[in-house]
Amino acid sequence: MYRINPLGRKVLITTDEVIFHAPTKHTLDPRGIEQSIIVAEERFISHALGYDFYYQLLDQKNTVVTPANKAALQAEIDNALPPNAQLVILREGDIVNASENLNGENAALWSQHLWKLTAECVVFLSIAEGYVQFGSEGTIHAQPPAGPINNTSVVSPELKAVRWAMDKKMMDRIDPLLEAMHMWVCREKKSNPARYPLYEKACDCNTKGIAYKRKTDIILGIYDDEDEKCHCR
Repeated sequence: MYRINPLGRKVLITTDEVIFHAPTKHTLDPRGIEQSIIVAEERFISHALGYDFYYQLLDQKNTVVTPANKAALQAEIDNALPPNAQLVILREGDIVNASENLNGENAALWSQHLWKLTAECVVFLSIAEGYVQFGSEGTIHAQPPAGPINNTSVVSPELKAVRWAMDKKMMDRIDPLLEAMHMWVCREKKSNPARYPLYEKACDCNTKGIAYKRKTDIILGIYDDEDEKCHCR
């Protein structure tokens, strides 16, 4: 999908892509997650992939509009728009974010793991700002704590519920996705050592990693480690 990236720097994911692949309500205001994208990618994704690999993906997925490429990019976007969609008018200096620009192996990584993982990380870092916000009055609650929202049946959570939700998201969603992506890339590199040359995390031992160690177990002992001495990450 082609989207204008309004953040002023290259990023992997757009707000539309976050909403598509993260557990959010369909009424979510994209502005509520937009300002968490850069922080989420720097905190989680750049470290999971490694600096050089992360920036390779940024360069592939984002294109700065210049006089030389403006007409071609405009044609690509126009052709990709669904019928009756609002036209997107490019200006020089705009950043066009498009997963279509990823090469074959990076597109496979994006669709298989990285898109979902990045979306989850963005939502995770948006939770705190959805609970309290900083404005001219200082730090205020986004909604009355543990009270009805706009006189509806929806009730905002207490702080302990927000903390629980963040812990659950980190341990039961983000950690397993990080480990699953690592294992997937390692299998790809094993089948073809030329694949993902910029991915530098060690793949030379069998480990389930932090994903299972930090998971909130339901069946006790199901994630017991068979080899506590092997650490690839």
